[in-house]
Amino acid sequence: MTALAPAIFVNHGGGPMPLLGDKDHEGLTIFLRDEIKKHLDLKQLKGIILVTAHWEESKVTISSAKHHDLYFDYYGFPPESYKYKYDAPGNPELAGNLKKTLENAGIESKLDPKRGWDHGVFVPMMLINSAADIPIIQVSVLSNQDPEEHYKLGKALYEFRKEGIAIIGSGMSYHNMREFRNSRNKKQVINKDFDDFLNEVCTAESEDKRRTGLISWRSQPGADEAHPPRAAEHFMPLIVIAGAGGSAAGQRIFNWDMSGTFRLSGFIWKGL
Repeated sequence: MTALAPAIFVNHGGGPMPLLGDKDHEGLTIFLRDEIKKHLDLKQLKGIILVTAHWEESKVTISSAKHHDLYFDYYGFPPESYKYKYDAPGNPELAGNLKKTLENAGIESKLDPKRGWDHGVFVPMMLINSAADIPIIQVSVLSNQDPEEHYKLGKALYEFRKEGIAIIGSGMSYHNMREFRNSRNKKQVINKDFDDFLNEVCTAESEDKRRTGLISWRSQPGADEAHPPRAAEHFMPLIVIAGAGGSAAGQRIFNWDMSGTFRLSGFIWKGL
């Protein structure tokens, strides 16, 4: 009998910085490289569906080739950061099944055999599974940034967990780079209230509380500061993963203050 795979939200950091040994990313790098293995049994996985913040489309778009090159969608970093290799296979059959599942759930989608895997995929996956031996399907978020539609997407993805396929959301629980730069030397956490809200709703015993809280997330104190209006693409993967979590409460498995300025949280759902 296939074990139920988890749904996990991870923070992928700034560009390739977690791979470059950046000191500000040390805690994040250690978690992705070492700590996450306490929660994710790679040997049991049949595949990974990875929802990335760095791919926004008007309809859900699914990578569908047997192989995808890397898409270096960042700028101004050292030359070595444009030479990375991550040769995990794609899975056209799984991509097709995913498209059918979304259609049955009333979610518009399309296949894309050409777009490369962006750094929302290869940066965390190079740390999580350096062997690159688990098939990956990259999935976009929606450009409308509608939380209800993203939660519905997650609900549809839940079915694949029963097949031993992990659902991973790659984004940032805080993503306001202008505010980060302005507050960097203040050495105080600027998003504590919003991070506390995330922990409360994501670990709630009631799925309805989780869904309602995340769909109304924009009205929460600190939401606009954590994710400026019309710039919440890094938050959408968390909503998807919460939807894929099923009825069980989530667990916070990562909580770390980056540069002492803002707090990042990661969550996992293991139960039904």
